[in-house]
Amino acid sequence: MADQYYLETTVTERRNQPDRVRTRANKRFVQDERRRQKETENNRAAAVRIRNMIAALERAASSLNASIDAILEGSQVRDPTSFAYPVGARAMCARRDNIQSTIAVLSRQLAKINDPETDF
Repeated sequence: MADQYYLETTVTERRNQPDRVRTRANKRFVQDERRRQKETENNRAAAVRIRNMIAALERAASSLNASIDAILEGSQVRDPTSFAYPVGARAMCARRDNIQSTIAVLSRQLAKINDPETDF
């Protein structure tokens, strides 16, 4: 040892000491717990966003229903299959149907988020 220079280091054998093993296991547990908390937080935020989107889409659909009714009040034709059916009403009906299908998809996603058994 007396001949060893200050830049040289001795090679020590690293063993799995009980404290080191316990520390590693505790660190993994803490990391897993943080990950679960982050997932829960993200799921809550996603659920809030989806609920807000559903509410906005329901308002848009009801507004479209009112607009369709207003257009049909001035029209003599009420049959959507007729060639004389108002084009604006036909377009609004298609848009309303698309919005309602979007609401259904978002509702299914919200159910998946709220169900703890399913992975989202």
